[in-house]
Formats: sequence, structure tokens, C-alpha cells
Amino acid sequence: MSWRGTQGGIAAVRANHDVVMAQTDFTYFDYYQSRNTEEPLAIGNYLLPLDKVYQFEPVQRELDPADSRRILGIQGQLWTQFIPTLFHLEYMAFPRLAALAEVAWTPAAQRDYVSFTGRLWVQEQRWRILGVNFRP
Repeated sequence: MSWRGTQGGIAAVRANHDVVMAQTDFTYFDYYQSRNTEEPLAIGNYLLPLDKVYQFEPVQRELDPADSRRILGIQGQLWTQFIPTLFHLEYMAFPRLAALAEVAWTPAAQRDYVSFTGRLWVQEQRWRILGVNFRP
């Protein structure tokens, strides 16, 4: 698992190891989602808004196609030191989890953030029906 940037993952792939990409800057959902002082408590002053999650590229350009098959997938992290309730956890995870899922399942050339945010409205309606506490 490569969480301290991309270089460790690239080195592992080149050493013929399978890798899960989980870079701190893109996949740590215990970070603040905005600079709004009304946001629930999160770790440090780190910031991970929805659009940055969507920008995550787990397969680095410097890997050739054969090597890139060693990237098994990606992982989002949500450490709970500052998250005492499920209500708070849901707020921290959603909608960033939806962005990360699209990054995982959609080839980079087909990703479109504007399209994603347009489709996100439908998902938000589902979350409302289910009682999920997401960040609007």
C-alpha cells in the first residue's frame, strides 16, 4: 500500500509487487472538506475537498501498461480519532467516497468532474431517503 505519495507505489510495482494506491493528499477522508469554520472537527489543518479527490490518478504515467496492471486498486481512509459518531463519520465520507469510487472504476480519459457533479445530485437524493448525513 502506497500512502506517502506515489514513489513508493511505483517502486513496489517495478519490484513486481502488487500495490494499492492510497495517497494521503487524495484519500484521507478525516481531513477537512473546506475552510468553512462550521465544518465538523477533523484532523489538523489539512484540506481535501471533493474536486481534489476526483483528481486522484492512481496509475502514474511513468508506468508502462504492463506494470500498471500491478496497481490493484485504491483505498480511502477515515481515521476516527476526532469522529465520535456515525453521523459525523457519514459527513466526512460522503460525497467524497462517491468521487473516489468513480476514480477507481472509470478510466482517466473518461472522467469528467462537471458530469460527475451533475450526476451527484441523484445520488444525494438517495442518501437523503436513506438518512445518510452527507456534506451537501
